[in-house]
Amino acid sequence: MKEIAFQKRKGVAVPYLPEDEEKWADFKENQITKHKVTGTTKERSWLQLKMLHAALKTVVENTEHKNWNSLEKAKLSLKVELNYYDPGVIIVDSQGNVHMKYRSFGYEDLGHMEACKLFDRAWPILAKVIGITVDELLAEANRE
Repeated sequence: MKEIAFQKRKGVAVPYLPEDEEKWADFKENQITKHKVTGTTKERSWLQLKMLHAALKTVVENTEHKNWNSLEKAKLSLKVELNYYDPGVIIVDSQGNVHMKYRSFGYEDLGHMEACKLFDRAWPILAKVIGITVDELLAEANRE
């Protein structure tokens, strides 16, 4: 069983992220699939989230920094830089180390206006990692 996120666009279910497209591509044309549908009613921009992923990919492809050289590490590093954690899940272990659960950029955790503000704060951070301007980052990400 595979979990694939879809978004309804013009009445058609479309894979939500590139990872979802890859999973969906494993199925054959005309293959019957069964879906359990859940969703969120928070309005969000698919294009905006796609731009964030493209910008992260641009950073990953243009750095060798150990905290930014893979998509997963880049997402986590960005969340750390943004201080984007769940304040309800902070754990202090027996050595006094603080551990936080970082929030998702997904629809379930982030409304549209909050996403706009958060992503506006993210662009300069991502651009700085690879030493370019925000405009250059967004232009390069738009090519994806």
